[in-house]
Amino acid sequence: MEKLAPFRSTRTTAGRGALPGWLWKRGLILAAIIFAAAWAGLTVFGFVWWQAGLWAAALALPVPVRLRLGGWVGVILSRTFWAAGPFLGYCLVEVLNWNNPFTSFTPLQVCLNLAFYYLAAFLIWLICGRRNLSCGIAAALFWMLGMANHYVINFRGRTIFPGDLLTLGTAANVAANYRYDFDRTQMLTCLVLAIFLLVLLALPRQERRARPRLRSALPAGLAGAAFLAVFFGTPFLSTVGVEPSMWTTRGNGFVLNFSVCLRYSSVGEPDGYSQEALSRIAGGVDAAGVPTVGTGTDGTQPVNVIVIMNESLSDLTETFGLETNQDPMPFIHSLTEDTIKGTAYASVFGGTTANSEYEFLTGNTTAFLPAGTVPYHLYVKEGSESLVAQMNALGYTSVAMHPYYSSGWNRVAVYGDLGFDRWLFLDDFTDRETYRGYVTDRSNYENLIRLYEEKDEGEPLFLFNVTMQNHSGYSVPWTTLPREVWLTGAMKGRFSTVDQYLSLVYQSDRAFEYLVDYFSRVEEPTMILMYGDHQPQVATNFYTELLGSSPTAAQAQKKQAVPFVLWANYDIPEQEGVETSINYLSSLLMETARLPMTGYQQFLSGLSETVPAVNAVGYMDTDGNWHENLSELSQTARDALGKYQILQYNELFDDRENRLEDFFFLPGRS
Repeated sequence: MEKLAPFRSTRTTAGRGALPGWLWKRGLILAAIIFAAAWAGLTVFGFVWWQAGLWAAALALPVPVRLRLGGWVGVILSRTFWAAGPFLGYCLVEVLNWNNPFTSFTPLQVCLNLAFYYLAAFLIWLICGRRNLSCGIAAALFWMLGMANHYVINFRGRTIFPGDLLTLGTAANVAANYRYDFDRTQMLTCLVLAIFLLVLLALPRQERRARPRLRSALPAGLAGAAFLAVFFGTPFLSTVGVEPSMWTTRGNGFVLNFSVCLRYSSVGEPDGYSQEALSRIAGGVDAAGVPTVGTGTDGTQPVNVIVIMNESLSDLTETFGLETNQDPMPFIHSLTEDTIKGTAYASVFGGTTANSEYEFLTGNTTAFLPAGTVPYHLYVKEGSESLVAQMNALGYTSVAMHPYYSSGWNRVAVYGDLGFDRWLFLDDFTDRETYRGYVTDRSNYENLIRLYEEKDEGEPLFLFNVTMQNHSGYSVPWTTLPREVWLTGAMKGRFSTVDQYLSLVYQSDRAFEYLVDYFSRVEEPTMILMYGDHQPQVATNFYTELLGSSPTAAQAQKKQAVPFVLWANYDIPEQEGVETSINYLSSLLMETARLPMTGYQQFLSGLSETVPAVNAVGYMDTDGNWHENLSELSQTARDALGKYQILQYNELFDDRENRLEDFFFLPGRS
């Protein structure tokens, strides 16, 4: 592929003979130091003494060796290691991804993964011009990529997605609240990489940059370009059955799954999309074009509408039948009067809070969007339809509050685009109390009440509050958090992260009791909706033990289940055991509040009777069964979801002049 750059001479000053290798005497001292340090460190880390000795020897042996082979022998050896580098990188990344590089994937998936590794290595070689150097840089970069993904899986329960590249600011905000301990897998991959790099140092070195030969570099470049064009520009992936892996995000292999998600990051028109189809759908919902008023038990409408999206709130004991020393949610479980409660199914697990926030505020579902994308970064624009615009049109003052940094999830720009009158972040909260560095729910609600008390009497208030207390990780010190709840029975003492999480939930329950008690004594009609945004990533083996390594669709949805509670300080219909999804909650809220509903909300209310729950992982039918694929649903359900997708595409992606303004918004909006 390149004109040969000369290697260093193999001749010694004493004679003409070439030696296969030689010992650098001073290197022996360095090798002994490396051996001793590595053996001691690995022993302390937990390796058996003889295992530590083998790894230490493997690290030390290449240090004093310098191979001085000239001509084709040196070139072949250098090329062999260059060819092995990307394959080694693939293996390291997949081991860090908790996969077996050889048995976890089909031969096609392995080949597609390797294609990207070799393309990256080829580009690095073009930049560096030296095989050994480019091979070492590529291997180190692949390992660092695998390490980053390994931590993301630990912290968020899923691999890195393309949308995560746009959330680096949010990740930096909470990075200090995680622990970055090396586990055994990370240590082993680090040792393998170190040995590979040390061997590269022992190989013959080029004296100057190699110049690529056009007759070999051009075909390689064209082959790479053709592969990328086929991968990203043709139906090749669907033809061979390679799709984004969402439930088990380690599927496909890390690089392939990331690339597949990137391939589907653009959104095309759904089947049957046209202005005529939109008109038929909108006309079928409300032929008169008049907003429908929700149907409560009487004519009362709330002066105050408070929505709380509680960070990582879930009912693990009920969902998975866990045994604990006491109920972590006694107050919420006891609520029955003037209460509607049940389970909402989220599209995300362990993180990506903004997607649950987006689904609630807009009624859209991320099931119709590319896997791993974050609408707050890609799809929200000024004048987007939302519950906020609706409440503004009804005369409510709309306020968003979140006791954390304003840089998270692009919220400042999004809240402005959605139409909030005010938004409050960490610096706006006073008298802050914290658990593990995050503002407690009790302190959060005290600030919420203070905000309520500052408004004029009778002034309609819509308040959207995102809490922070229960944010991961759950292996950090308990700082000020009381140990109230823990696992008992077969799991007792086995999952300290779960114990910490359950104690946090107990404090959330007590704080919600404080909030409800306060507003139960307020004269102004007030409605409060609280729901969890997603389940916590407490420990991967915790969920594997509960659900197995190959869960069914219904079992998989247990990881998406979060509680919701709709309560009012006046008479509303009472209901328990409701099963829905987060995208339907705002329609349920407006219907129960007897407030005017948009055509879109009316459509969603009707859709929920045909498809009771929908998220990015699957669909629930009217019998309560979950399905991963649309093809498994009835024709009626498929047609209803097709209309949903057409409406969502119109609101998100069509030109403003083609959008159904009167369908998505109430008349008289500002």
